[in-house]
Amino acid sequence: MDIKLPDGFENKEEAMEALIKKEIDAAESELFAVRQDIEKFLFEKKGYSASEIEKDVEFEVLIGDERCKSRADIVISIDDKKLVLIKCSVGALGSRERQAVACARVLDSYQIPFAVVTDAVEAIALDTLTGKVISEGMVSIPSRNELGELLQKIEFKKLPSERTEKEKRILLAFDSIKCTINYGE
Repeated sequence: MDIKLPDGFENKEEAMEALIKKEIDAAESELFAVRQDIEKFLFEKKGYSASEIEKDVEFEVLIGDERCKSRADIVISIDDKKLVLIKCSVGALGSRERQAVACARVLDSYQIPFAVVTDAVEAIALDTLTGKVISEGMVSIPSRNELGELLQKIEFKKLPSERTEKEKRILLAFDSIKCTINYGE
């Protein structure tokens, strides 16, 4: 059976690579728009200042002698304490929950208390310590005032050492199967 290739391509592999690149570029563009919308939402609707929001937080993940990189889309901090990690998505939010929790558990020396997965229309907020869903909808993203009040009650816990490597492997597995966009690396 002969396959007709699109104009400009000499072989099937080249055509497939071009199609995949086009899909990745489109997904990256959508994800960039989601990040921008969430950032605007955090400033305008939730009352955060620019100094409290860190974007595209890249960090090193060490497993044995192997060094890898991962990324959180947004981290919200108050009084130099990371409180909320946000993973943006253009697909099914539920499929990103475990990735967001693993990221919040290993990004710092303590577990970031809350993880959120959002597409800028819907959101799922999770308790990082338990991995359980706290609430859903954009209202589940705490405002600056709500988070400020919670700050006094939050206990910042280190991830138990027997869980650390497992969480790192979970995070890197999501990264490697492209549940996050390959950020040009």
